[in-house]
Amino acid sequence: MKTKLSNIHISIVLVLFALTFWAIQSSGSVTETPIKKSLSEFPKQIGDFKYVDNIYFSDGIINMLGVDDYISYDYVGKNGRRVNLYVSYFGAVGVTGSYHSPKNCLPGGGWNVIHSESIALKNSMNGGSRGKIQKVIIQKGDEQQVVLYWFHNRGRIIASEYWEKIYLVLDALFKGRRDGSFIRIMGDTQKGDTGASVDELIDFAGNVATVLDDFIPGS
Repeated sequence: MKTKLSNIHISIVLVLFALTFWAIQSSGSVTETPIKKSLSEFPKQIGDFKYVDNIYFSDGIINMLGVDDYISYDYVGKNGRRVNLYVSYFGAVGVTGSYHSPKNCLPGGGWNVIHSESIALKNSMNGGSRGKIQKVIIQKGDEQQVVLYWFHNRGRIIASEYWEKIYLVLDALFKGRRDGSFIRIMGDTQKGDTGASVDELIDFAGNVATVLDDFIPGS
């Protein structure tokens, strides 16, 4: 049964890739959608978290990622917990640049995924959509990190790579749009303290999602 389900899963992925490729080739009307305002204007305080540092990527990394705009900001909360917020924006995914798998954005070097699930955001977007994001706990020795990520695309918050591809194809065909963004939040935590750390980061993520409505084009 597992083998059969695995084959079905692989078939669905292959169909999605085929549809995505076809949409790119056939939807000549797709044009790049500019960001509403530069991410460099992103607030330096999000809830109880204050900005402390900006991580700049080299030209080589920016070209590899294919991003049209991005930020990688470090914030620190009242309790001293440091979190990193990475936001990348693409004016036309698959045309001007493309997402890399979120799994490639997780730390390597001995870090292992010990838990992964989709969770609901506490805050909703301006359009009323709350959406789900992905929560991942990674560990190396006694160190643990909480990673939250999602796609913030054309009025939707999406946790699944597969659903992101489905909506990308549909919106390219029916809206002539392929713009989108990928958001990742990472924070350190102590082993056995993931509950409090996750709750704090989920609150931070909800505030980030609300602020992003002022930057990312909606539906």
